[in-house]
Amino acid sequence: MYFPRLYPDELLYSGIARCRVHLGIGSHKTLLHMLFGDSKVAAITDLPTHLAVLANNTGLDTANVIMHHTLFPLYAPFIPQARRTDLFQAMLAADRSTIGLAGASTAMVKWPEWLRYCPACFEDMAACFGEPYWRRSWQMQGIDVCPEHGCQLLDSPIPFRRAQRHEFHPASPLFLSRNVRASLASEEEIRLAKAATQLLALEEAQSPGYDRWTNLYRYMAAECGARRGRQVRAEVLWEKILASHHRDWLVVNGLLASGEPPPWLLAMFRKHRKGFSALQHLIIWTSLRPDQHARDLIDEAKTRQVDLSTEHSVQLLSDEFEQKQQYRAVWLQALDKNGAAKAARQNGGKACYAWLYRHDRRWLIASNKARQLRQGNNSHIDWLARDRKLVRLLIQIGRNSEEDLSLPRRSRNWFLQQLPHRASVEHHLDQLPTCRTFLDRYAESVGEYQIRRLTVAVQEDVMDGMPMPSRCWKLEKRCGLEKSREAPLTTEFIRLIGRWIE
Repeated sequence: MYFPRLYPDELLYSGIARCRVHLGIGSHKTLLHMLFGDSKVAAITDLPTHLAVLANNTGLDTANVIMHHTLFPLYAPFIPQARRTDLFQAMLAADRSTIGLAGASTAMVKWPEWLRYCPACFEDMAACFGEPYWRRSWQMQGIDVCPEHGCQLLDSPIPFRRAQRHEFHPASPLFLSRNVRASLASEEEIRLAKAATQLLALEEAQSPGYDRWTNLYRYMAAECGARRGRQVRAEVLWEKILASHHRDWLVVNGLLASGEPPPWLLAMFRKHRKGFSALQHLIIWTSLRPDQHARDLIDEAKTRQVDLSTEHSVQLLSDEFEQKQQYRAVWLQALDKNGAAKAARQNGGKACYAWLYRHDRRWLIASNKARQLRQGNNSHIDWLARDRKLVRLLIQIGRNSEEDLSLPRRSRNWFLQQLPHRASVEHHLDQLPTCRTFLDRYAESVGEYQIRRLTVAVQEDVMDGMPMPSRCWKLEKRCGLEKSREAPLTTEFIRLIGRWIE
C-alpha cells in the first residue's frame, strides 16, 4: 500500500502521521489497520514496535528505519550487546515492549514533555519538500537547539508521550507563531546538539559493553588529571563539566539535585554496572573531548582494553595484592574477636567487610563460612507439651471472641495471628495435632462469616427501632454480598429470612 518517502532524519512517527494526511483518512485507527493490520498499535515516538508487519505492508527496510528514523541509536551504544540485539528484535515484533529494554523508564534523564521543532527548519522544509516533518535531532532531552541554524527549539502542542494512545499527529506550519521568535543559542549548546546529531547518524550502533566503557572513562579521567592512583578525583571532573555546561541547565535536565559533584558523575568513571543515558555520555564527551567525533569515541571504547603488560599496570596489581592482604588480616582479627561475621560487622568492621565484598568476595565468603557459629538445635523440643499449651490459648481466644460479632472472619489465619510466634506454629502444625484439630473445627467458614454479617445488620435494625427490609436483596446489598459469591449456607439462610419477612 501507499506510504510516503521518509525524509532525512525524519521520525517514523512523523511519516505515519503524514501518510494519514496524504490519504485523507480522518480516523487514526483506520490508518493503523491499513498499515499494521491492527488498530491497537500504540503511537510510540522514540522506539516504535510492529515494524516487521509495517515493512511487509509498505516495502520499508526495517534496518534502515530503525537506524535512521527512530531514536534507537541513542540507546544502542550504551547497553550490553545482547540487550541491544533484544531491543532491535522487540521493535520488529508485535507483542513486546521496548521501553524497559532500552532502560528509558528508569533512566535519570527522561524524554521531553512535548515534540519540539525549529521554526527555521520548518520554513526550509516547506520550501524544499512542500511540508514540514518531525526530525529526530529535535526530540532528545537536553538538546535544546537546532544544530543547523543554531536557534532554540520550540515546544509544539503535541506531547512526546501521546495523550491519545493510537493517534499520530503531523508537524504543521500552524505551530509557528508570529509573536514568538527563536533566540540564538550559546556555543556550548550548539556543540552538544552537533554531538547528538553525530550519534544519531551512526550507521552501526554496536555496543562496546560496560567493561570497555569503564576502561575508556578511566583513561579519560587519567588523561585530564582526575585520577589519584585508583581513585577518581570527582572535583576535577566537575570543574570541567561546569566550564562547558551551566549549572541551571543541569538542574533543569535532572542531573543536579542536591550535592555537588552529583553521584552520577563519579559513577560513570567507576565500574559500569548499568547503562547511562546518551545525554550523560555527551556531557562527558563535550567537556573532556570537545573536538572528537562521537563515532571515534565509540570506536575507541570498543578497542580500549586494560594493558597488563605495562609497568604501571603491574604496579597497580602489586599494590592491589598488598592491599588485599592487609584487609584480610584485619577481617580475620575481627572474626577472632567477635566469633562471627555479623558481629564483626556490627563492631566496627563494616568498611573492611564492604571492601572485601567488592574486591575479594570469594575469599570473604569462604572465611565467613569457616567461622559460622553453631545454631540452636530444635530437635529436643517437647512438641506434645507445646501442643497442649497452644490449644489452651486457642480455646481462650475462641471464647473471648465468640460473642463479638464485629470481628473480621475468624478464619484459620486469624486464629494463628493471635498466637505468639505465628510463623513457627504454622510451619509445624503437623507436629501439633490438637491445634490442627481445633482450627479445622472452629475456624469460621465463608458462609458462617456471611451469616454473621447479616445477623449484625438485623440486630442494628432492631436496636434502632427500624422495620425489617421488605426485600432480602436490600439486606444483601447493605452487607456487601453478591449473589455470585454467596456460599450455599448463606443462600439457605437468606431464603429462611425471606420466609420470615413474608
